[in-house]
Amino acid sequence: MKNVIGNLLRTVELPRMVIELVSFLHTADWQIGMKASRVADVAEDVRKARLDTARQLMRMASQREVDFVLIAGDLFENNLVHNEASHRVAEVLSTCSPIPVYVLPGNHDPLTADSIYGRLAFTDYLPGNVHILRTSEPVSPVPGVLLLPAPVMSKESYRDPTEEFQIPSEMGEDLILIGIAHGSLSIPGKFQENDFPIALDAATRLGLDYLALGHWHSFYVHNDKRTVYAGTHEPTGFDSQSKGAAAYVTIKTKGSLPNIEQLDTGTLSWQTLQLSVDGDPDHVISRVKHEVGKVQNPSAALLRLELKGHAESDDLEWLKELNDWLKTCFLYIEIDRSRLITRPVGRRLKKLAADNPFLQAIISDLADVAFALGQPIQDLPDDLASAGGRDSDIIDDKLQDYLDGWGICAEDVEEALIMLASIAEEVLS
Repeated sequence: MKNVIGNLLRTVELPRMVIELVSFLHTADWQIGMKASRVADVAEDVRKARLDTARQLMRMASQREVDFVLIAGDLFENNLVHNEASHRVAEVLSTCSPIPVYVLPGNHDPLTADSIYGRLAFTDYLPGNVHILRTSEPVSPVPGVLLLPAPVMSKESYRDPTEEFQIPSEMGEDLILIGIAHGSLSIPGKFQENDFPIALDAATRLGLDYLALGHWHSFYVHNDKRTVYAGTHEPTGFDSQSKGAAAYVTIKTKGSLPNIEQLDTGTLSWQTLQLSVDGDPDHVISRVKHEVGKVQNPSAALLRLELKGHAESDDLEWLKELNDWLKTCFLYIEIDRSRLITRPVGRRLKKLAADNPFLQAIISDLADVAFALGQPIQDLPDDLASAGGRDSDIIDDKLQDYLDGWGICAEDVEEALIMLASIAEEVLS
């Protein structure tokens, strides 16, 4: 009977598993549990937003009915976050069940001896749809797709993580290959040798249909159209270029270019507003109110306001009042007034330099530089400024070549005088 069945099977050509369309959500760098010490007053709001946005991402996955979700590293800020956070994250990931979620450890939460992925939340209490990629062994999330993981085992490495991919020597020619790694693309000037450098041609050289990366916090699609950073789902600071993003990806068949849609996901916005102001405090306040009025959804915005210029006043109460008003408008406000002069520079320097020859000499040197550049400092009294100019002993050919070579202009000198005034006033008063 066995031989009869065997002969029968050999006469039938079994159909190959050819997937016609695969869709998935690619995200990374949630960094749950981040301290947010820069904005300590609202740190708890920032941490809550990261979890809320993560939950929204899982809803997106369910609404779009994706085949699976990839989290390409740094799910947590570090391996020391509060244990409650590990259970909360596991619960969030379970909300898109039965869609499988694959989590890759990153350099913030590596698979070290103290790994957070060794806790009960990710062992005994692990939701059925959540899978921690603990080894480089390939995984098949759905038929016709092979996932190649490269889990991070240390805080830093000189080794390309894509070299850890275990590509089977024999596999179907129609099998879609997706790599998932955490590190820095080796773009000149944009990576460090010990920061998990990834070869620019890794995806094409390894025959990958898609390379899902984490580590960089901005959404980025490389030239090959297959290597992608999803970015962080929530921005992490004022220097972040991301507003919060994730990637929704569909691949029709083996070898076809993936269709990549950037999803806007951020709940909070971190914004830096730079304003050059001049005039009395009322004018400055009016200008600030006009500009900050353009910020959308201010109650969910963290704003860093950088003021530069002059606001002539001997009383700083207006600045405190402005700060108090902004606090009622924004989730967080930070005013940088290090380059804002509230009294004329010349008057302050003249007063401070009267009994300080060293300060007088510095002022004279800076004035010479400004004169040589053809734009003397307007706010500096004549009795503080040297008339030497380009032919003086201060501005010799060597110094002039230096100034020209570095593109130093009169505005730079004026700013140096402003900083000098602030420092001198603090030290000498």
